[in-house]
Amino acid sequence: MKISDWLSANLTVSGDYGKKDKPLLKVGGTNAEKDYNLLLTRPRYMPEEVDGYPILSYGITNGEKVQNQRYSFNLLQNNGDFSKNMTSNTNINASLSYDFGWSKILKGLKLKFSYSKSINNDKTNEYGSSYKIYQMTRRYGSGMHMYTPTAGDDASFDYLSESNFNGLTYANGDYLSRNMIRTDNYQINFTVNYARDFGKHHVGALFSIEKSEAESEFVTGQVNNPLPYTNHQSNSGQGTQTTEFNRAESGTLSYIGRFNYAYMDRYLFEFLLRTDASTKFAPENYWGTFPAISAGWVASEEPWFQNTKWLKWIDWLKVRASWGLTGRDNLTAWQWMEVYTLDKKGNPIFGEGSTVDPSTSTLNGKKKELAAVNRDVHWDKSYKTNIGLDFQVLNRRLAITFDYYFEKNKEMLMNISQDVPGTVGTQSASTNLGEMKNWGWELGITWRDKIGKDFKYRVGINTGYSDNEVVNMDFATDYVYRQIRAGGRTDIGTWGLQCLGMFRTFQDIEEYFQKYNITSYMGMTKDQVRPGMLIYKDVRGAYNSETGTYDGPDGIVDKDNDQVQVGKRGNIYGFTMNLGAEWKGISLTAQFNANWGGYTYVPAAARGIASGSNVEFYNMPSFWNPDNVYAYQDVYDGSGNLVVKENRDAYYPNLAYSINSNESTFWRVSAARVTLNRLTIAYTIPSKLFKNIGIKSCRVNVTGQNLINFYNPYPDKFTSPIAGTYGSYPNLRKWTLGINLSF
Repeated sequence: MKISDWLSANLTVSGDYGKKDKPLLKVGGTNAEKDYNLLLTRPRYMPEEVDGYPILSYGITNGEKVQNQRYSFNLLQNNGDFSKNMTSNTNINASLSYDFGWSKILKGLKLKFSYSKSINNDKTNEYGSSYKIYQMTRRYGSGMHMYTPTAGDDASFDYLSESNFNGLTYANGDYLSRNMIRTDNYQINFTVNYARDFGKHHVGALFSIEKSEAESEFVTGQVNNPLPYTNHQSNSGQGTQTTEFNRAESGTLSYIGRFNYAYMDRYLFEFLLRTDASTKFAPENYWGTFPAISAGWVASEEPWFQNTKWLKWIDWLKVRASWGLTGRDNLTAWQWMEVYTLDKKGNPIFGEGSTVDPSTSTLNGKKKELAAVNRDVHWDKSYKTNIGLDFQVLNRRLAITFDYYFEKNKEMLMNISQDVPGTVGTQSASTNLGEMKNWGWELGITWRDKIGKDFKYRVGINTGYSDNEVVNMDFATDYVYRQIRAGGRTDIGTWGLQCLGMFRTFQDIEEYFQKYNITSYMGMTKDQVRPGMLIYKDVRGAYNSETGTYDGPDGIVDKDNDQVQVGKRGNIYGFTMNLGAEWKGISLTAQFNANWGGYTYVPAAARGIASGSNVEFYNMPSFWNPDNVYAYQDVYDGSGNLVVKENRDAYYPNLAYSINSNESTFWRVSAARVTLNRLTIAYTIPSKLFKNIGIKSCRVNVTGQNLINFYNPYPDKFTSPIAGTYGSYPNLRKWTLGINLSF
């Protein structure tokens, strides 16, 4: 809002309210995506209900292997148990600006005061009761494992009689709870900005003060064993009641100064200095000072450049460089101060693991999450250097940007875990230990042109490369051959066992043990190894701490000690392509991504979730085709029917053995990804169609996200790389319709 020619104000108030109601699910643990996972892995031959009875997903043994078998989607969706979440967020942004443009002396000087505040509330109410689900005691089929009638069933037995269903009652949480979180934060900025031209000289300066404070409050309460006729309040529970509440606060204060100078828009210079304070550190370490400097040269503006014939093909050329120091305060607040838990009589509590009697003054423990203290911890330091080049050619249709960067991180904040004895009972406080170097380059190429009078298009490609070197950290002391080491990079690559094939006969087992002098194979003796197991290589022996080397193969094949590097790094190559086109009010934009060079594995949940006895109640991914899974001999059911045919030449190992699911070269696949991430098609409707009703413009657009995957490395394409984590609810392909109107 413009108050006068030189004074303006702005006020923005926004907010949102959200509500999410869903059934509570506590079967087999707590997981927000448990419903999807259990529906995905439940065998299709097991119905939800039989004659109105919700059925346990028992396999051929008709018994429980894991608690997940107690799940019934329809029952738990409709039994009244719930988790209700409500959120509300309020944001206020206000500013007041004053321009001294009326003064010949102070022209170019501007003052601005801004204030922003955010209040966020999150409340979750949960109710969990008990439910009854049934075991069908005698089932259909020759192996008595089917839930639907088959030929040859005992006609004299009533499979659907009430006596054939054994009802079992299980708790689905069996509690009432309420969790409430409130956060309140604000930020104040006062900025003095000056920018003015004096002939060929441009001078700019800025001074700013920034202050922010944040606080959060958390309250949770729970009561167990709610009454069947509960009113969902704490007084309707019969069990133990617990209540916990806490509060946290933090604040920052910053002073920022910046000076800019440019001569003829050809020579550019900037200096910035900021000093920041954070209450996460002890008072004597509140402050950190961080300078930065940058310079640029627009060489194409030089007369000699413009008059040099062999340089005339370059329309614009800029060289730039910068150096700066930044800092971080990414650590747990108040870890510099001793904080003690108190009993109900106000006594500090020392130690952990003992029960506090509130009627006494027994002292038994320090507050665990703040047990380790380091008052000397301070801002870490990151020295950043950047050198860049920007130029345009071919009548500015082709633009190229290149950046090289080098970053040296010192006194990095991290917790020491390897060197803290387990008897301490807690991890260390953050300490300024780490040191690491990062470097790389980035390249952007954009082509813009037009065909004819109305068609415009652009193609942009961005790519780059990055690497790092770890100088110092809390290095791991176990299995050091596949850990981050001094002088190495943080990306240690992909590691796993080296698969030599599969034991297809007992003779293969004998020959392998004899040839490689194996005494222990994945924790088993030779007599325990079976055909259908994968063969892993014995790579190394014991670690010699004095020499820092490993002994040669020792006849013991171990899943932790015998891994090899199956991929040196992740996807180190890649690019992003942005496309755009316009024609008579119609526009199209698209983004493609591609990256390659690394390896990954078939997801663990797909290669081994049903190994061993679990296979009887899991629906497996499609690549586990029974016709291509190892079977040593024909398998018959109790009635003599062939259920699994002998197959010693199969590609996939036998699911009965869990060692086959270890990460190994057998399960290695390419980590390459090629996707169409986003596509937008828009049309601007001619304004003359709306002129009479006061609409200046109308633009309609359709946007698609997470659209197409062009390369799928997984066997039988049982999942897609853009789907997300296997076993979790997949990433959605989204289409959005938008309309923009201006009046």
